[in-house]
Amino acid sequence: MGERISFVVPAEMKKALEELQRLTGEDKSTLLRALIDKGLAETKMDIAADRYVKGKASLGKASEVAGVSLWEFLDELRRRNVGLKYSMADAEEEIARALSRRKG
Repeated sequence: MGERISFVVPAEMKKALEELQRLTGEDKSTLLRALIDKGLAETKMDIAADRYVKGKASLGKASEVAGVSLWEFLDELRRRNVGLKYSMADAEEEIARALSRRKG
């Protein structure tokens, strides 16, 4: 079982949540968990893409931050029209990661 968290939402947000509940048929807790999960995933992807673009993370590390496979991260970069910055160090890191997965 999870931990209970409570917070206050503005009236407009409450109305939007009620509308989503009506449209989806989900109870409030299930709907909120799904929305938070989606928001967390999108935020992690935004942070990962930003770190990659700024050169603060390699392709492999950025995909780990995003919590997705390298291929999913590459697809997301393409959707965002981000060019690849793939160095020899990135290639070596990816090869080492692939080999370690194969052994483990």
